[in-house]
Amino acid sequence: MSAAFDAWLRETYAATKGFTALLLLVKTDARTIWPLGSSYANVIGNELTWSEFRRLLDRSDLSWNAVAIFPAAAAAGGPLNDTEARARLKQVQDRVIANHAAVNEGVFFDRKGRPLRLDPLSS
Repeated sequence: MSAAFDAWLRETYAATKGFTALLLLVKTDARTIWPLGSSYANVIGNELTWSEFRRLLDRSDLSWNAVAIFPAAAAAGGPLNDTEARARLKQVQDRVIANHAAVNEGVFFDRKGRPLRLDPLSS
């Protein structure tokens, strides 16, 4: 169970009444992240728990240990159409590849559903 994920999902759904979750699975260590894969999912309710969500992500067969989620809603509200979702996902991927700290523009969780933040290394 992840109280942080559950609260985030409830709050985000309440604010949007449905959205598209742009998802980036990553591998992390103490110094950086490696983007492994991406996808998107339309969120039309707030009943999904962290353990259910994690099981869905594990179906990717990627060795991920963190996920960045970027919520995106259509101009009129609700989830994006497929064309827009693919375009926005590409934009997110490009930003994160160019600057890994861009994962902080979304919400970032480890495998246990704990919130993460990628901070720059001090010199």
